[in-house]
Amino acid sequence: MIRHTLAAALLACAAVPGAAHAETADPIGDRVGTEFMVFEAETSEAAEAHFLRGLALLHNFEYGRAAADFRKAQEADPDFAMAYWGEAMTHNHPLWEEQGRDAARAILARLAPTAQARAAKARSPREAAWLDAVETLYGEEGTKEERDLAYLSRMRAMLADYPDDIDVRAFTGLAVLGSSHGGRQVPIYMEAAGILEPGFMTHQQHPGILHYLIHSYDDPIHAPLGERMAERYATVAPDAGHAQHMVSHIFHALADWEASEEANVKAAAVVDREFAAKGWGQYHCGHYNEWLVYAQAQQGKDVSGRVEACREQAGKELAADRRPATTIAPRSAATSFARIALYAGTTSGYWADALDWPEDQFLRPQFLMANARLLQARGDAHGAARALADMRRVHDRIAAALPGELPNETGLGPWNERGIAQGEAIVMLASGDTQAGLAALRAAAEAEAALPVVFGPPMIAKPSYEVLGEELLARGRREEAAEAFRRSLEFAPGRLGSLKGLEAATSD
Repeated sequence: MIRHTLAAALLACAAVPGAAHAETADPIGDRVGTEFMVFEAETSEAAEAHFLRGLALLHNFEYGRAAADFRKAQEADPDFAMAYWGEAMTHNHPLWEEQGRDAARAILARLAPTAQARAAKARSPREAAWLDAVETLYGEEGTKEERDLAYLSRMRAMLADYPDDIDVRAFTGLAVLGSSHGGRQVPIYMEAAGILEPGFMTHQQHPGILHYLIHSYDDPIHAPLGERMAERYATVAPDAGHAQHMVSHIFHALADWEASEEANVKAAAVVDREFAAKGWGQYHCGHYNEWLVYAQAQQGKDVSGRVEACREQAGKELAADRRPATTIAPRSAATSFARIALYAGTTSGYWADALDWPEDQFLRPQFLMANARLLQARGDAHGAARALADMRRVHDRIAAALPGELPNETGLGPWNERGIAQGEAIVMLASGDTQAGLAALRAAAEAEAALPVVFGPPMIAKPSYEVLGEELLARGRREEAAEAFRRSLEFAPGRLGSLKGLEAATSD
């Protein structure tokens, strides 16, 4: 085998115009940051071309596309261990607290049946270290959390041995972020930033370094530090939808809604190209469109068209009975519609009609839409109480399903409970029990503030501090209302409702 560097690969491309692109052509686009990959691989030119592209896509969290390129690298060089390492790594989603251990182990088994046999295929001590780390990540023993920490230990050791290897540094930083189980722990995120920042100094366009630093900084306090990465990442991988969306994590935390909107328009356009290539048409739901609607709503824009387009798409999904594997349905057009509908309703007052959910499926969107009905009925004690009862009923079913279906989704339960606590206060206020209602609402707001900071739109669609501010303002308690709105803006910067409330509470 011949050792090829990125420079050699680029010279080969220059010698034969279009040759490398012909092999890796992607209808979605080839601009994913491959040219910034400097990983040295002992393999053939054909295998390396696919491996480097797969590596760039892996850093961009474009897992399906990355896996396809890693498999092509395996076809070009069946004994190239790192191609199997890469495909196995596409089943580890640390920041989403997801891991497909069985699928990853099946990939590694294609390389060789045992860990020892796979280690024997390593072509250098560094490859052996990469394989040892992935074997630990997907080991037979221990919980996911325990394996995450064991994997992090391996990556720390690898970084000590190879401090100048930018991919070792990037994946070590990501492993640190992935050790923050149960939500964002700021000290852990700052530790990750400390590991990643030296890599930014030497490789300012490496997609992994940029991506993971954005995650490290995407909270309202640290977001100004992430502007440097956001500026670069937007141009490094224009054909990676997740990369384009990630830029909005910083803009969102800075309440730069126009920039956040633009980033998610670009991200959604990448998804649309992917759908067009498959003959599926435009996709109006999904994570990027959720953030897009939120950003537009905070600017006071009319989002009703986007809400209804997603509602229509989710309705078709339900009619086709394309149900996800879990009853909770954390990712589906139906769940996406519920989020989009809540963002629109709580900010612009446009309340979309609910869908006809299957009783035994889509529990998360059922909970969200019950929350929407409660907020819409804030002055109606009977209507709010009915919606609250629905929230409680669905919450109990989600709580029962969580351990088996989504064992690592540790944050969902506490936020659902906070939503119910807010609902209980709203029902008290609607029933005329002002003193108890305001006290309960304040307690709900304080409890929300005590939970780990969540990047992106708030987990409580209308933060309790914002609701408290509105209730206090309606009762003429302007100074208290102003303080509540200020607190709301600390946790959800730039929210239109809180900004308007603060202006009303402080104007002469």
